[in-house]
Amino acid sequence: MTDNKTKADDLIEDYKFVTPKEIEEAVKTGKLNQTIFGMSCFWGPDSNFGSMPGVVQTRVGYAGAPTLEPNYHDIKGHAEVVKVIYDKDKISYKELLGDPETWSFPGNKQGQYRPLLFVFDEEQRQVVENLVKEIGKENAPEVIEAGDPKSHFWPAEDYHQKHRLRRNEKFVKLARLEFGTRWDEHLYFTKLNGEGKKGFNASQWLKNLPQELQKAYRTG
Repeated sequence: MTDNKTKADDLIEDYKFVTPKEIEEAVKTGKLNQTIFGMSCFWGPDSNFGSMPGVVQTRVGYAGAPTLEPNYHDIKGHAEVVKVIYDKDKISYKELLGDPETWSFPGNKQGQYRPLLFVFDEEQRQVVENLVKEIGKENAPEVIEAGDPKSHFWPAEDYHQKHRLRRNEKFVKLARLEFGTRWDEHLYFTKLNGEGKKGFNASQWLKNLPQELQKAYRTG
C-alpha cells in the first residue's frame, strides 16, 4: 500500500532513542509519535516501515475490533496491523502513508487482512481526512480514533515480531541473550529487519552489535 523507499542517509547518530525503555518514555512525553496501520499480512509492512528513515520501532499485532485478547488462531474480528513509532521531525505521517491511491479499496473491506487507519493526533486526523476526500469515502479504509475500544493494540505472538530476522535462529538466540526479551523492540533490530530495501546499509546498524551477533547475522 505504501511506496516506501529507504534513503542512504538514514544514519544511526540521528536517532536519540534506541532502547525499548527510551522509546516507550519518548512516546509518553510526546517526543515520538505513534500510529497503527492495517495493511494485509503484517510481516511485509513491519519490514517496510522499519527501513524508513525516522521510524524508530515497529510492532505487529491485532486491532480493529472491541473484543479482548485476540491471537493468530482466534483473531476475534480484529485485523492484522503494524504499530509504528516515528520521529515526525524526520518523517511525516503523510510520508508514512505514501501514495493515496494505494489506500483505495472499492467494495467490501472485511476480514483479518482488511485495510485500517488509526488516528492518534490532529496532524494524522487532517492527513486522513484529506486522503478520504481524495479517494472517496466509499473507497477509503475504516478510520479508527485513539480511545475507541477498537483502537487497542494487542501485540502478536513473539514468532511474528521481526519475522524476517526470526528465520535466523542463532541470531535471535544471541540477540535475546545480549539485549533481553525485548530485543525485538530495539531500534537496531527494527532497522535490520528492513534489510533488502533500496538504499539500506546494514553495516552501520551491525557495528554496534557484538562480533558474534554480527557474524550470525551475516552467515544467516
